[in-house]
Amino acid sequence: MDLWNTYDTVRPLLMAQCKPEGYNPDTGLPIPELEKLVADYVAAHEQDEPRIILRANMFKILLENGQLRVDPFDWFADHIATGRIMWKYQSKWHGEEGRKRVPPSVRAANPIGFPNLDLSHTTPHWKNILKYGISGLKKRAEEALKAAKDQEARDFYTAVVIVYDAIRSYMKRLADESERVGSVRTTDALRRLIDNPPATFHEALQLSFIYNQMQEIEGEYVRSQGTFDQLYIDFYRNDIATGRLTRDQAKELIKFFFDKFYSQHFGAGNNICFGGRRPDGSDLCNELTELAFEAFAERGDIDPKLSFRIHKNTPPNILRQAAECVKNGSNAIVFANDDIAYPMFVKHGKSPEDVIDFVPIGCYEPAIMGKELSCTMSATYNLAKLPEYVMAELEEASSFQDVMDFTKRLMKETLDETLQRARIWETAWPTVNPAPVLSGTMDSCIAKGRDVSNSGTQYSTSGVMCAGIGTLADSMAAIQYLVFQEHLCTWAELRAIIAANWEGHEHLREIARKRAPKWGNNLSAADSIGVDLAMTAAQIINNTPNTRGGHFQMGCWSIDYTHTFGKQTKATPDGRKDFDLISKNLGATIAADRNGVTALIASAAKFDHTEFPDGSVLDIALHPSALQGRDGAEVIMGLIRTFFDAGGFYCHFNIFDANTLRNAQANPEKYANLQVRVCGWNTKFVDLSKSMQDAFIAQAEAL
Repeated sequence: MDLWNTYDTVRPLLMAQCKPEGYNPDTGLPIPELEKLVADYVAAHEQDEPRIILRANMFKILLENGQLRVDPFDWFADHIATGRIMWKYQSKWHGEEGRKRVPPSVRAANPIGFPNLDLSHTTPHWKNILKYGISGLKKRAEEALKAAKDQEARDFYTAVVIVYDAIRSYMKRLADESERVGSVRTTDALRRLIDNPPATFHEALQLSFIYNQMQEIEGEYVRSQGTFDQLYIDFYRNDIATGRLTRDQAKELIKFFFDKFYSQHFGAGNNICFGGRRPDGSDLCNELTELAFEAFAERGDIDPKLSFRIHKNTPPNILRQAAECVKNGSNAIVFANDDIAYPMFVKHGKSPEDVIDFVPIGCYEPAIMGKELSCTMSATYNLAKLPEYVMAELEEASSFQDVMDFTKRLMKETLDETLQRARIWETAWPTVNPAPVLSGTMDSCIAKGRDVSNSGTQYSTSGVMCAGIGTLADSMAAIQYLVFQEHLCTWAELRAIIAANWEGHEHLREIARKRAPKWGNNLSAADSIGVDLAMTAAQIINNTPNTRGGHFQMGCWSIDYTHTFGKQTKATPDGRKDFDLISKNLGATIAADRNGVTALIASAAKFDHTEFPDGSVLDIALHPSALQGRDGAEVIMGLIRTFFDAGGFYCHFNIFDANTLRNAQANPEKYANLQVRVCGWNTKFVDLSKSMQDAFIAQAEAL
């Protein structure tokens, strides 16, 4: 039986592998019975077991009793039907604790800050998973249990042992089912992995995906698959050297592996990291970097999404390879600047030696793999709301400095309250979602005898996403221009005009939109305001302690909150009307960056990006005509280098024209595979809402 060269044939099956049917009923209970089994256990033990032990035993019930499915055409086995039962209890306890602990905002009727308990921006210690395997991680916890220093540590280690023993039992069940259905691709690998760490490239990928599924069953999304080319290079090289695999066979395995993530796609996608440098500046790319980008380009899909760590010594041929992907429509890649990441991490308390394991969590939120719990959306904050507050609450202003001073006072008041409420939320994690599967991979958690939810990790940080910097800068620059520079209206008149949503003042609105300075055009009149206010926010956020022994961290990005916050924000002085979109990430308001992409880059590079330890990203949109010919990839490479040489941190690209997008909106069946970079992830254009499609069309029309 020829096991290889089947990818193209079975790909439609791989795309649909996360279907809810096809599980073997002889391997476990249907979901309703599984739910009852867990519910009965919780009812009997919720009051007398520590929550971490309770959740570990719930997890064990699921893995021992969930129905299994193995697909013989696949190189990887993983399917177990658990009905997201752990997530349902997490949601229940989250609601209970939130209502009990967290007071409403003083601005609840018109809020600006939104704290929450962020459970889903995590990455495990992938190196330990591959080093120890499941049985090794269990044994490590068993040894630590013998020397536990207190009851909390005993409970923690006991929970880790329970969950890793359950995973081991699940892998044995999976191997049995694999053998039953004749899956020769997976059976032997599963048998070996029950008691051993991986020894081959295939086994390493199989184990990593099983772990991914186990953590997500526990209740935390795995938001980075780690530094792929560093994690798997030794397995790959050994297989090539011994003749176990050819290069093409390894590429086929990567395609099967990548399709696991595509088939279970959720909104923000799965992030896999490549590249980077060592502390001495030497490059980390290798032959697996090239092979994975090759597989990514040939697949041409929206998931997984890739992060590529760039630095001054990145090999040009590999950077070109990534740029060619973007040029040709496979643009689910974010580029990260390692030469900013190193000083940023060190400034905020990380060891330079740890930065080699820097990964973007989720979309573009930097963290140290295996050592940091980053909780990168512990709060979201609507910078574009500040002008609305200012116009409503500042009754008199004799100078623009009066307006800026009032804005900064409002910013501090509202951020302080948001962060205090976020601190209260953080105290709920040990009750809502203790995480022994995740914690069991972490050296620091094992050393301390503490779960990630209770300061177990070496670094514990809390991110604050600050959205709408372009709208904020434009609004403040418009106030300065309209009232204090050109004297086109008084402060009182502008307040009344904004309160009336610009109705009856279209001429002045056009001046605000088209003549007042705009962020993203390399104009000091707008850029200096944006930088000043962003750095003010950074000083407040980055110097506020969280409850886990770390600090809050500012992120200057928005993802799709450009729509979410836009719908919550009334008219602003830049000419924006009630509930229109706000600016995205570090970018300009749509169609406001009239001086071209190099001016946009210059504006975004004026920040000190080391003050954004929760990340910052610039969206670069190009018309396809700018990339025609063999030099198109060089254009992309040049823009990346320009932004990064100037101090930028992250960037990503959209390549589109308005006519194509309009045609896709009108005839979606003809454009089923047209991708767009929404913000931190890609999606099919035809799957977007009409309002989001319209926003991309407007952006394309301005190119």
